[in-house]
Amino acid sequence: MKRLCGVNPPVITIFDEHHKVDIEASKRQADFLISKGVDGLAYLGTSGEFSIMTVEEKKNFINEMIKYVNGRVNVIVGVGDTCLENTMDLLKFVEQAGADGVLLINPYFSVYSTDMVEAYFGYVASHTSLPIIIYNFPDLTGYCFNADIVARIVKANPNVVGIKDTIADFNHVLSMQKVKEINPDFSVFSAYENQAMGLLVCGVDGFINATANFAPEYTVNTYQSAKRGDFNEAAKWFNKMVEAMDIYAYSTPLFLACKQAMYYRVLHHDGQERLPALSLDATAKANVYNKMRDLELL
Repeated sequence: MKRLCGVNPPVITIFDEHHKVDIEASKRQADFLISKGVDGLAYLGTSGEFSIMTVEEKKNFINEMIKYVNGRVNVIVGVGDTCLENTMDLLKFVEQAGADGVLLINPYFSVYSTDMVEAYFGYVASHTSLPIIIYNFPDLTGYCFNADIVARIVKANPNVVGIKDTIADFNHVLSMQKVKEINPDFSVFSAYENQAMGLLVCGVDGFINATANFAPEYTVNTYQSAKRGDFNEAAKWFNKMVEAMDIYAYSTPLFLACKQAMYYRVLHHDGQERLPALSLDATAKANVYNKMRDLELL
């Protein structure tokens, strides 16, 4: 089974003036990210606004992007949904389309007990041969995986091969390393840039972080420098990763400011948003633009 690790930006979904998925702009974004040395592209995560897209939209989008990426890097697809049937429908589709792995969030809105969450992951894992990355985001789902729960899921389901631990507690992310006792190739991904340096020293396997949409070289160079043992060089890029986090403060949810930064750097024009999201106001756009200038990305 292919090991998933390294830098895999949680790719934003671009909408056109009719609020439809903009495939051509998405191809430009993919080319930009690949040119900066990312290891993979993680589509339909939180930054990809999966929760406001229909299953058919997701299928069409992923089918086009897998064909376009054409094996240049890994393609990981978020298949989570509040409805199991939708999850399984999309999962079957992306497996046939050639995805390299999937990102699976636990059912959300209703907070289920641990035995129910484990049963859910067991059912999904038993119906696919694809590698599965657990998506832990307790701030949004209301449920938090700990390392013991993850270890039980991994022991029972060998194709559960990693976790994206979207949690600000450094020690929580670090604790996931103990799952390697069950599977030495289990991959722990961090979502927060300011955790990167410490986690790399401790052996973290990769990053799925939103600033990599507009400043992928920061994360790529931090990761690659650390992996070759040059922690002085890694520290220089890590400081840039942390500074790029300032853009998060310019929108709620934070990925909208990341989208604006990407519009400036990659598309060179504004994109459109789909309700409930709205385009940033003039002040927020100016803040994003000025920060991108400060970062020397424009």
